[in-house]
Amino acid sequence: MAVGIAAAELRALGATILLGLVARTATAQQAAWVVGPQAKLGLQQLWATSLDVRREQVACMGGSITPDTVRVMRLRPVEDYSDSLTASAQASLSTCSPPEWIGMVHSHVRSTDDETPASRFSPGDRAVMSEWTQRWGGQGAFCIVYSAQNLHCEVYPPRHARPAAEDST
Repeated sequence: MAVGIAAAELRALGATILLGLVARTATAQQAAWVVGPQAKLGLQQLWATSLDVRREQVACMGGSITPDTVRVMRLRPVEDYSDSLTASAQASLSTCSPPEWIGMVHSHVRSTDDETPASRFSPGDRAVMSEWTQRWGGQGAFCIVYSAQNLHCEVYPPRHARPAAEDST
């Protein structure tokens, strides 16, 4: 019995070490996100508008994606009705095209009875991210604004399974 317990403990220790190495490697590869002053103001305006109208707002993001840094320098709101339950991404997919735009950002203000904004991409968001990269060929930068100071951003498709970046506006 002691041999069985020792073997189980050894497997658990091996799994813990492996998970630690994966997490450390992924973190070391994570791109830095830099949000310029004009883009920060645009993100704050996007969030404020979302709160006023109680529905998601979308904007194109301009800047650059390099192997180690994503720079978001400007935003342009997409003038199209959007809602967390019925959003059509066609306007943003058509409007937010390279080379002027590196991706899209949208707010997560729910129009349902749940007042808590989601801080992660939904399956529908991921489908739009995938469609953007297929349509325009290459990686894109995507963010969610979920409070006056917080956003969640990712480069998609990920570079060697990099984790998501967290930032504050």
